[in-house]
Amino acid sequence: MHSTTLCLLTAALALFVTPSSGNASRRDDATSGALSDNSPETWPAPNATGGNAWTDAFSRAQTLVAEMTLEEKITLITGQSGPCSGSTGAVERLGIPVICLEDGTSGVRPIQGSSQFPAGQAVAATWDKDLIYQRGYAMGQEFFDQGVNIALSPVTGGPLGRSPRDGRNFEGFFSDAYGTGEAAYLTVKGMQDAGILTTAKHYIGYEQETFRNPFNLTESYSIFPANEQAPISSNIDNKALHEVYLWGFAEAVRAGTGYVMCSYNLANDTHSCANAYTLNNILKGELNFQGGIVSDWGAVWGDAEFINGGLDICMPGVGYGGILGTMWGDALIPYVENGTVAESRVDDAAVRLLTPWINSGQADSPPPAVTWNSDPTFFETDDAYWHDVRKIETMGLIRQIGEDSATLLKNVDGALPLGQPKVITIIGSDAGVNDIGVLDSDGIAQYPLWNDNGTLTLGGGSGWAIPPYLVTPYEAINYRGRKLNSQVYTVFNDTAYDAVGTAAQSADVAIVFVSAFTREGEDRATLYLDHEGETLITTVAANSNNTVVVIHAGGPVLVEEWIDNPNVTAAIAAHFPGQESGDAIAGVLFGDVSPSGKLPYTIGHSLDEYPPHTIVDDHVVHPQADFNESTLVDYRWFSAHNITPRFEFGYGLSYSTFSYSNVSVRDVYEADNTSIQQTNERFEGSDGSNSLYDVIAEVTAQVTNTGNVVACEVAQLYATFPDSPGIWLRGFDKLKALVPGETRTATFPLRRKDLSLWSTEKQLWYIPEGEIQLQVGASSAKLYLTTTWPQ
Repeated sequence: MHSTTLCLLTAALALFVTPSSGNASRRDDATSGALSDNSPETWPAPNATGGNAWTDAFSRAQTLVAEMTLEEKITLITGQSGPCSGSTGAVERLGIPVICLEDGTSGVRPIQGSSQFPAGQAVAATWDKDLIYQRGYAMGQEFFDQGVNIALSPVTGGPLGRSPRDGRNFEGFFSDAYGTGEAAYLTVKGMQDAGILTTAKHYIGYEQETFRNPFNLTESYSIFPANEQAPISSNIDNKALHEVYLWGFAEAVRAGTGYVMCSYNLANDTHSCANAYTLNNILKGELNFQGGIVSDWGAVWGDAEFINGGLDICMPGVGYGGILGTMWGDALIPYVENGTVAESRVDDAAVRLLTPWINSGQADSPPPAVTWNSDPTFFETDDAYWHDVRKIETMGLIRQIGEDSATLLKNVDGALPLGQPKVITIIGSDAGVNDIGVLDSDGIAQYPLWNDNGTLTLGGGSGWAIPPYLVTPYEAINYRGRKLNSQVYTVFNDTAYDAVGTAAQSADVAIVFVSAFTREGEDRATLYLDHEGETLITTVAANSNNTVVVIHAGGPVLVEEWIDNPNVTAAIAAHFPGQESGDAIAGVLFGDVSPSGKLPYTIGHSLDEYPPHTIVDDHVVHPQADFNESTLVDYRWFSAHNITPRFEFGYGLSYSTFSYSNVSVRDVYEADNTSIQQTNERFEGSDGSNSLYDVIAEVTAQVTNTGNVVACEVAQLYATFPDSPGIWLRGFDKLKALVPGETRTATFPLRRKDLSLWSTEKQLWYIPEGEIQLQVGASSAKLYLTTTWPQ
C-alpha cells in the first residue's frame, strides 16, 4: 500500500492490449476510455449474485442497500477520515458501522501489541502448507482482536517476482504462479477462518515500485512534479496474464477472499483501478469474484470512469486531508444524476462491500472497538491506546517458520551444525540491535540514514510490522555460547576491518551477518549486499578458515564475490524471519533442527542472467514496461534458455541426505471440493458438471532419508508441456521428520488446471495434445525421476 504516502502525510499533516490515453492527471470524463478494449463500454460491470457461497449474505446486503439514499450509498463506498488506514462511511440508522481496513502483510501495522510475523517470502521458503495456513490463521486472529474488519493482506501475485530487484517481493510468496497460488489460497483461508476479511493484492501486473506514481504525490524515484507523469504501464500479453499473473488471484477468489485491491500501475495503458477488461471481464466475470474491489491508496485518478471501470470502494476517498485527492464522495452525485454513472452501479458496489462483511459474521459479532489511530490526519483524542493481543503459541509458530525457512546454501565438510566451538565471533551490524530502537521508524521501518538499524527481520513500507520484542542473532548465539562455556566476541561495525580481522583470527567459527534491505516505494538498485557486505565477508574469510555467512534479505543476493572462497564453509539465506530471528537462526546453527528451507526464487550468477529490463526507469511522461519475457518468469526463464544459475529455484541443503525412487502416475478423479467460491473459468471439455479444479491425475514418488539426522525434505514436481518452453512447478510435498533410513511417499494431486495451458485464440484452458513430462526431485534443477502423462 502506501508507505511513502504515510511518511509524507506525517510530515505535511477482446484482448487486454488496446491502450486508452494513459492519463496523468485527474480526469472526470467517463467516456475517456470509450475507444479502448479496456473500457466499460466494451466490458460493462456485471452485478454481483453472491456466488455459490454467499447467497444469504448477498440477499441481506441487497435489502440494506435498497433502504439507503444515494448519498448514503456513496458515503459507504468512499473512504472517510477515521482511525484506520482506511475507514468507510457508516450508515448508523441501518446498523452499518465504520468498517476498518488496516495494513499489513506480516502483522497489524503500525500498531503496538501485535506480532511481527515472518514475511510472505519467508514462509514460502518453508514450502510447508501447514505452516502457511497457521501463519495466516494466527495473523488473522490478531487483526480481528485489534478491531480490524478488513486486513489489507495478503499479496497474492502483485508483485509475483518478475524482477529480482522489485522492492516488495518480500511481501509476496514464490516467484512462481503455482506456488503463489497455493500460498494465496492457504493464507486467505487461514486468515478468514480466524474471522478477519482479506484483501488479495495488488491486481494486476504490479511488478515494480519505480514510477508506480500514487495520485498527487512525489516519491523517491520521481522526476516530474506530482500528476505530470502517468504511472508505469505494465503491458502483458493475454497468455502471461492467465498462466502467470492471474493464477494467485484465482486461488484467492476460490478461497473466498472478501476483497481484491487494484494496483497503482496502468495495465496495458489503462489505470488498473479503471480497467474494465481486467476488473469487469476478468475478475468479476471470468473469476466470478463476488466481493468488493478496493483501490490502493492513491491509485484513483478520477471519478466516473473508475466506478464504471469496476472499482467498488475508493480509498482513501475524501480522507487523508486530500493529500491523495478527494475522490468520489459528493463528486459522484452529478454523474449519477446525469446518467453517466448508473445508480445500479453504485448499488452493486455497495452490495459488494457489504456481502463479505455480512457473510463473515462481523455484522452480528463485530471485532472489538478500535482504540488506536493510524490515519495521521485523524486524531480525535490524545489518549489513544492499543491492546496486546498476542498469544504465547504464536511466538513458537514464528520461531518455527524462521527455523524451517532458513535455506542452507553451502555446507563444506559438515561445518554446520556448530557443535561445541571454544571461541565464537559474531560479526556484522545485522547481528545486533537497532541503535534508536524499533519504534522510531514512522511505522514503516524508515529510520534516519545515520542510524545503525541492527538485524533485518522484515522489509519496509506497509509490509512492515512493529515487533513487540526482537530476539537478535547476537542475543541468541551469545546465550548458546555461554551455556557451552564458549568465548563469544562481537564486532557490530561493518567497516571496522582491523577489528573484524582481529576478532576473526581468534575464532573457531566466525559467523558473519549481512543483509539487503528492501522496501515499498523503491526498487533495489543492485542485487548486492548493503553496508559493503561483500568486503566484510571477504575480510572475515581472510582471517578465519571457518567463516559462516547468514543473509537477511527480501530476495536474491549475488554471492559470486565470496561463495567459492574455501574459507567460507557455510552460508544460509535466512530471508526476513520476523521477531524470533535470533532464536530461529541459532536453532539451525547449533543443530536443534536440520535446515529444510528451499529457495522461493532463483539466485543467478549476475543480474544479466535474469530477463532484461524488468525495472523500467525511462525518464518519459508515459513509461512503458513491456513484459516481453511473457510467461518466462524467474526459474522458467533460466530453464527455457538453458541457463544454469548459482542456486536454482527450490534449492536448499540439509544436514541429512535423501534419495528418490519409484515414481508413478495414475488417472484418478476427485471432484473439486476446495473452491469456497467457484470461478467461471472456461476450459475445453466443460460440460457443466465438471470443474477446472477437479483432480484428474496423481503422481507419487518415494523419498528415503539416507543420512544420519532426522530431517525434512521438500519433494517437488515439475511439468514440461508440448510446444511450451520451460518447466512449470505443479506440486510440492514436505515430508517432515524423516528418521534415518525411513522411506515415505510424496504425493502430488494434479488438477485439470495444473495440466492445462491457456489458449489466447479460444480464450479457454485446454490440455495440450501429446505427452506431458512430469519430473520429481529436490529442486527445479535436481529432477531425479521422470514419467509422462497420459500413460
